[in-house]
Amino acid sequence: MLSVALPRPVRRFIDNWFDSHNPPSRDSILLHNRRLYILPTRFGYLFAIMLLLLFLAAINYQNSMAFVLTFMLTSLVIVSLWHTHKNLLGVTVHMQIPRPVFCGESCELKFELSHDNTSRRYAIGIQYLDRPPVYLKLDPAGSAQAKLKIPTHLRGEFWLAGITVFTRYPTGLFHAWGWLKFDLPVLIYPRPATGVTLQHSMIEQYDGQTSTSTIEGDDFAGLREHREGESLRHISWKAYAQGRGLLTKTFQGQARPSLWIDWDLLSQDSTEEKLSLMTALVLAAESEEQKYGLRLPGVLIEQGYGNAHKHNCLQTLAVFRQPAGNHEFRPADD
Repeated sequence: MLSVALPRPVRRFIDNWFDSHNPPSRDSILLHNRRLYILPTRFGYLFAIMLLLLFLAAINYQNSMAFVLTFMLTSLVIVSLWHTHKNLLGVTVHMQIPRPVFCGESCELKFELSHDNTSRRYAIGIQYLDRPPVYLKLDPAGSAQAKLKIPTHLRGEFWLAGITVFTRYPTGLFHAWGWLKFDLPVLIYPRPATGVTLQHSMIEQYDGQTSTSTIEGDDFAGLREHREGESLRHISWKAYAQGRGLLTKTFQGQARPSLWIDWDLLSQDSTEEKLSLMTALVLAAESEEQKYGLRLPGVLIEQGYGNAHKHNCLQTLAVFRQPAGNHEFRPADD
C-alpha cells in the first residue's frame, strides 16, 4: 500500500494503522481530506537535504543570491505539496463487483474514477498490493475507467485487500495517496479438468426417454391458447392475422436426460482433482442443456439447468472445504 521505501516492520505498522482508520465500503469512496495522506518521495528527501546544504552554504558565505535561490526552491516545494494533494482531492472511486473466474485465469478489477471539479487531474495511479499500477487522467468534471488484471492460483471466495490510489504529479517531490478497501467478494471457481465428456462419465444416470408437448422441441405439434408470461417469439402471428387470437406454437420433443454429479462415485484421490472434474462436468452438462444435480458430502443441489443453477453449483464447488485461514485475495506470484 505505502509506496515509499520503508523497513518492513514500519511499513506493516503504518498499513495496519491505515486499515483501522479506513473501514471497508461496498459503495463509492470519496477521497476527502481525512482519507488522503502525503509524504515526500525519495527524490523529495534528497531535494530537502540539498536545500539544507544550500541554506547552510548561503549562511556561511553570506551570499545573497544563494539565499534567493534557496527561498525560490523552497517556494517550489510548498507549491508542489499543495498541487500534489489537490490532484487527488475530491476524486470518487467506484468499483464493480469482480466477475467470477476459474482458477488460473486473471481476475479483472474494474474501477471508475470521477470528479466534479473544473480542473484536470493528471498521472493518477491505481494499484492493488504490489502489482504494477495503472495510470489515468481525468478531464474537467469527467471520469475514466481503470482495469487491473490479477492472476489467480487458488479456488474459493476471497476478500479484497487494500487498494491504493496515488499521484506524484506535478514534480515528483511528494507522494499523495488514498488507501481504499471495498467489501466485495472475489469468487474463483475450481480449474476445470480437460478432456471430460458426459458420454464417458461414470456418474451419468439417464432417465427414461418420454415424449412431451412443449413450446421447445423438434417437431411441430399444434397450437394452443397463449398463456400470460410466455415469450412472444412462440406466438403464431399467422393465426393472429387470421383473427384466431393469440395462439402459442407447441412442439413434440423428448424429455431431456438428467444426471447426478456425485462426489462418492469419483475415483480421483485428491480433493482438488475431484472438484476439477466436477467443475468440468457441470460445464459439459450446461453446454448440452441437460438437467444435472450436485452431490457433495453434506451438500445436495437438486437437478436443474440454466445460468443461475450453474453459478450455484460452481460457487458450491469453489468454497467446498476451502482451506481455513486468511481469505484475503492475493495474486498468484505473492
